[in-house]
Amino acid sequence: MLQRFFFKNKIFFLLLFVSCAVNILASRYYRLLEKERKLFLGLRGIDSVAAYEYLNLPSATERKYFYEQYWSGRNEEREEFEKRCEYAFKEFGKYAPLSDERIPIYVKYGNPTKRYIISPEKKVGILSKEFVRPAEIWTYKDEGIEFDFIRIARAFQIIARSKFGEKVIIPFLKEDTSWIMISDSISQGSLNFELSFGRFRQRKNLVRLEIYTSIPSGKTTNGFYRNIFVYNQAESLIVEKKDFLKPQGNGDTLFYDEVNLWLEPQRYYLIIEYFNLNERLKGRKEIAVDLLDYKEDAKKISDLVFASLIDDSFTDQKFDKPSGRIIPLVRTVVDVHTPFYFYHEVYNLAIKEGMHMIKTDYEIYNKEKMQKEVVDILTQGETGEGDIAYISAKYHPMDLPPGEYIVVARTTDLLIGEEYTAVGEFVLKKAR
Repeated sequence: MLQRFFFKNKIFFLLLFVSCAVNILASRYYRLLEKERKLFLGLRGIDSVAAYEYLNLPSATERKYFYEQYWSGRNEEREEFEKRCEYAFKEFGKYAPLSDERIPIYVKYGNPTKRYIISPEKKVGILSKEFVRPAEIWTYKDEGIEFDFIRIARAFQIIARSKFGEKVIIPFLKEDTSWIMISDSISQGSLNFELSFGRFRQRKNLVRLEIYTSIPSGKTTNGFYRNIFVYNQAESLIVEKKDFLKPQGNGDTLFYDEVNLWLEPQRYYLIIEYFNLNERLKGRKEIAVDLLDYKEDAKKISDLVFASLIDDSFTDQKFDKPSGRIIPLVRTVVDVHTPFYFYHEVYNLAIKEGMHMIKTDYEIYNKEKMQKEVVDILTQGETGEGDIAYISAKYHPMDLPPGEYIVVARTTDLLIGEEYTAVGEFVLKKAR
C-alpha cells in the first residue's frame, strides 16, 4: 500500500511539473510581440538552445540585440529564415502555434517536395468520420526524410520519421569467393537469426525463391559462413550452396542477407546454416517450401513481401529489383506509427501497344476482430512496359493501435478486368 501511495504521488508531481513548465512557456511566449513569436517558433526549428535563450530575455531590446548577433554575417540565410517563419506562422499557427510541430519542420526544411493531406471529408461511404483523424505526410526528397503528422486536439504533431535514399546505409553480408572454406566443427555456441522467404515467378516453370535473414552482428572481425541445402520431394539433395560472407557497413545490432535460388515448381525442404567465425557460433533453421502453384504459370501473382525500405538507391545486387532497392522486413513486427513497405509482382498481364495498365488496392483488417480498418493513401495505378508489374507501396499505420493485422493486396488488370490477390500479415507493437 505504501509503495502504491508513493507511486501515485510521484506521477501526480510529474504531471504537475510538466503542466507548470508548459504554463511558464506559454506565459513567456504570449508576452512577446507577434513578430517575436514568429522568430521564436522559427528558432525552435533550427536551434532550440538559441530559441529558449531568446525567449527568456527580459526585454524587447535585449531580444533584438541577441537576434541581430545570431544572424550576423548571414544575411541571405536570415532572409530565407524569416520568409519561412512568416509563412509557417500564417499557415500552421492559427490555433496552437506552440504545439504544432509543422512550424519548426517547415522552417528547418522549407516547402516539402510532396505534402499529402488526409482528412475525414475525403472518405466516401464512411458514416462515422471520427475514425479518421486528420493527418499529413511531408516528403523531402533531397534530404531523404519523411514526416508523419497527426492532429491531436488542435495541433499537428509528429508521430513518425522515416528515412530513405543514399544516406541510409544498410549493414549487410557480401559473398567473398576468395575465401577458403573451413570445417563445420568450429561451432561452440548457438547463433540465433531470423528468417523469411518470398516466392516469385522467374519464367515459365522456374521459380525464384528469395531467402531473407537478419543476423546478430556480435563480434564480426572474421565474418560469417553460410550453408544452404535444398532437398526435393524424393529427399535428394539438389542444391548445396556454401559461401563466406564479409560484413559491409556498420552493423551495430544486425546484418541483413538475401539469397536467391532458382527452382522448378515442386515442394522442397531447406536447411539454412550460419556461422559467426569470430565467436564460433552456429545457427540452423529448417523450412518447407511449396512452389507447385507456379507450375505452367498457374499462379499469376507473387507473395506479398514486407520491407523496411524501398527506394532508388543501391546497396548490393542482391537487394536490387526493377522497382529499386528493397530491404526485406524479415520479422513483420514493427512499432506503432512506424511506416513500412509492401512489394509484390503480377505476371502475364494483358498489354496494349506493349504496355500494361493496373490498379492496386490495399485493404487492412484487424485479425482479432476481422474488421476492416479505414485507411488512406493505399490505392495506386500504374502503366508500364511488358506483361509483368513490379508493385511497391509505402504504408503509414498512423494511429492504428497495437495488434495483429492482415493486408490484402488486390491488383486489377484494367485492360481485361481480372483481379489478382496477395495476402500477408503484420503486427504493430507498442514502442519501448
